[in-house]
Amino acid sequence: MKRPEDLARRFLALADRDIRAFRKLCGDSEIDDEVVGFHAQQAVEKCLKAVLAKHRVELRKTHDLQLLIDLLVQSNLPSPPLCEGIDILGPFAVELRTI
Repeated sequence: MKRPEDLARRFLALADRDIRAFRKLCGDSEIDDEVVGFHAQQAVEKCLKAVLAKHRVELRKTHDLQLLIDLLVQSNLPSPPLCEGIDILGPFAVELRTI
């Protein structure tokens, strides 16, 4: 089994890919908002999972950002800044996976 630090680093490496994709795509008017939103949601999700993994909080497979934030709070870990509006990203995690 992987060490929590290794899993956290893996999540961050994956998040970095989504952040780079988001940055390249967000300024392109030919790219649909759903594609840009998907990468934004994925980057946030993976960053949250990295923090939880680092602190050995058990994760189940989910794309629910609010659930991940709730896990942070339940584990007495600080929640990210500006998390009040994070639910706006939720649909982007699901829409592209249900087709």
